[in-house]
Amino acid sequence: MSLHREVQRERLFYLEFLALFLGRVSRKDLVSRFGISEPAATKDLTIYTELAPEVLRYDLKQKCYVFSGGEPYFIHDIDQALYSLAGGRAIAIDPEHAKRLPSWINSSIKRKMPLSLVATISRCIYQHRKMTAEYGSLSKGSKMRTLSPVALVNDGLRWHVRCYAHEHQEFRDYNLARFSAAIEADLSDVRLDQDPEWNTEVSLRLIAHPKAEHPETIHMDYDIAEDAKYVTLRACLVGYFLRHWHIDYSDTASGNPRAHQLFLDNKRELLDQGVPQWALEF
Repeated sequence: MSLHREVQRERLFYLEFLALFLGRVSRKDLVSRFGISEPAATKDLTIYTELAPEVLRYDLKQKCYVFSGGEPYFIHDIDQALYSLAGGRAIAIDPEHAKRLPSWINSSIKRKMPLSLVATISRCIYQHRKMTAEYGSLSKGSKMRTLSPVALVNDGLRWHVRCYAHEHQEFRDYNLARFSAAIEADLSDVRLDQDPEWNTEVSLRLIAHPKAEHPETIHMDYDIAEDAKYVTLRACLVGYFLRHWHIDYSDTASGNPRAHQLFLDNKRELLDQGVPQWALEF
């Protein structure tokens, strides 16, 4: 394949990515992403609709192409797509294109999510829609729920979807791997700026574990220049952060210092500032 055709394939892949995960794509998206002319962008869209005629349809009201539910032409890597949507990774046909050094990244043993399911959820976030979803919890098993998804969250181990749960009338986190079905529903009037725990920022004061034999080594590991390291987080993400980094957040530093190198030194202050109780239950 010639260089010209390879570059064009990347553009076609990108426009399909936008259609699948956001639900819409326009000439402007291609022009701003690749620096091509509007006629060239129009040609790309024409070529794509010939390759996959059931994926896109032109919406006169929105003046762009919208996803129409057909089978995608390209293969999409779910993790790459989610990281790209969250702004953490470039999108490309071959994920290896962004790789520069021999490396290994920890393998996940989580369930591999169906493309159509993840794309439905991401479209609902982008388009501010409710969704009717089948979700399995450890306490209640699998049941249908009406949710308004508002944000993606990666806690370092897995993906979560921040949603407004209409049944409970509050914002909650949902493990992406526990969704088994999702159907787009009506437009939602719920917005992320209505979520108090998302919009409350708190500062964690982290110190070397009080029982550590060599705190200076911990200071080096975590770049603790003074007496503590301060980390600013959204209130709803504190619990995930503490568990991911194996931080001792007990009341009396009762954790094993070999397993918990850091200790949370302002637990009571965080609770007073709005961090949910479950996040700080050791």
